[in-house]
Amino acid sequence: MSLVTLVAIIFVIAALIGIALTAVSIRLRDKAQIRFAQEEAAEILEAAKGLAADSMADAKERVEDYEEQLKEQNHKEVSQLEARVEQQELSYRKKRSEADRTYNVEQREIQKQHAGLVERSKKIDSRQQQYREKREKAEAVRKQLVVELQRIGNLNPEEIKAEITAARENELQIEAKKKAHFYEEETKVQAEGIAKHILNTVFNRFPRESSLERGIGTVEIENEEQKFRVLGKDGVNLATLTQLCEVEFNLGENNVVQVVGFDPVRRELATRTLEKVVKEKNPNPDSIKRIFERTKMEVLKKIDLDGKKIANELGMQDMAPEIKNMLGSLRYRYSFAQNQYFHVGEVGWLCGLLASELQSVDFKSAKRAGLLHDVGKAMDHAIEGGHAVIGADFIKKFGENESIVHAVRSHHYEEQPATDLAFLVIAADAISGARPGARRSTVTSYNQKIEALSTIADGFSGVLRTMIFNAGREVRVVVDSRKVSDVQSLKLCRDIADKIEIECSYPGQIKVMVVRETHAQAHAK
Repeated sequence: MSLVTLVAIIFVIAALIGIALTAVSIRLRDKAQIRFAQEEAAEILEAAKGLAADSMADAKERVEDYEEQLKEQNHKEVSQLEARVEQQELSYRKKRSEADRTYNVEQREIQKQHAGLVERSKKIDSRQQQYREKREKAEAVRKQLVVELQRIGNLNPEEIKAEITAARENELQIEAKKKAHFYEEETKVQAEGIAKHILNTVFNRFPRESSLERGIGTVEIENEEQKFRVLGKDGVNLATLTQLCEVEFNLGENNVVQVVGFDPVRRELATRTLEKVVKEKNPNPDSIKRIFERTKMEVLKKIDLDGKKIANELGMQDMAPEIKNMLGSLRYRYSFAQNQYFHVGEVGWLCGLLASELQSVDFKSAKRAGLLHDVGKAMDHAIEGGHAVIGADFIKKFGENESIVHAVRSHHYEEQPATDLAFLVIAADAISGARPGARRSTVTSYNQKIEALSTIADGFSGVLRTMIFNAGREVRVVVDSRKVSDVQSLKLCRDIADKIEIECSYPGQIKVMVVRETHAQAHAK
């Protein structure tokens, strides 16, 4: 065997031995690691067991604490519930006791009333029995008296019965008149108080300002030169104005021109046109015609706007345009210097407020009737008849409700008022016309009123003289005490007032007073 082979064999054997040793060492190392891991796992397990035991002990302690808290809380809630139940039981027992006591008291009262009713029923039965006995006795006496009277006076029982019946009827009539008079006076007192309360409430609620407009003004010409320009050569300018406006121009003192005409709108148109002509440097018929047409458009536009304004103010947007136009033209119509445009607005509001206080008339219908009551005054210069009838016919043509038409037609008694709405319109119209400062009478109309009142009062027998006070709101009549007694003076006062109501037209009321004086004279000698 060669040396190389021997070395190779030795090298192989050494390699095998090295591999075997390496495998043994690796196995030993693995066993040591496994043993170490097992020991470490055992330690970790022991530690985990200790931790688990500690956690279990801590959790058990917490559970015990929580159970104690729950027990304490439950004990407190149960105590509160028990206290509340006990309180409710006490309240129930108290209420039950009070209810039983009230029931017992009411039961005793009912029994007492029942006993009283039974006793009263017995008394009524007893009295009815007594009444029947007395009635039978009275009937027997009546028959006996009839027989006796017939025997004495030879009278017919029917005649006696008729005389007794007539006497009794007369007594009953006198008694009924006394009661009727008492009830009438009592009703007047109560009605006056209620009316004053309603009117006071309405006046306090009335928000509208009073109108200060007083008629249509005149046109002043400053000097003679301006006067010549306005009149034109031979008065041609004034003639043109008269022809266009269809009114008359009266030139008075101090060069003041007054416009005269029946149509209030034409008077306004003529006044405005003349005012513009006065300001022209060189007016002539052609320029006057242009001014007239321009002014006419302005006036018509103003009428249209005023009509819509007053209708919108009272919430009457659905009103026919023709009616609105007539309301707008009332801006230039005056009655006793009171502007009728503002007057119908006042009456509309007042009528609505009165209706809202009475609650027996529709508020909107009352406002509408009050607003439309004098619409006929915009047409009474062109149509024959009273303005109430003219206005009623006009609004009926444009579909207004029959109740409103009746209220308009009857507000001056051209038709007898038959509804609450009609009387409300009459009342609101009187309030607006009679309030202080609303109207101004002319000297002629004032004298006519005083003369009419004096004539009515002087026309009665026994009147010595008549005195008018407080601008015609009080009539004082002095009578002859030898011809007129105290009782007759009361009747005379009522008769004079009734005749004034029938024959005179006036706002508000007129007080009538009859004065009867007795003078006694003697001489001591």
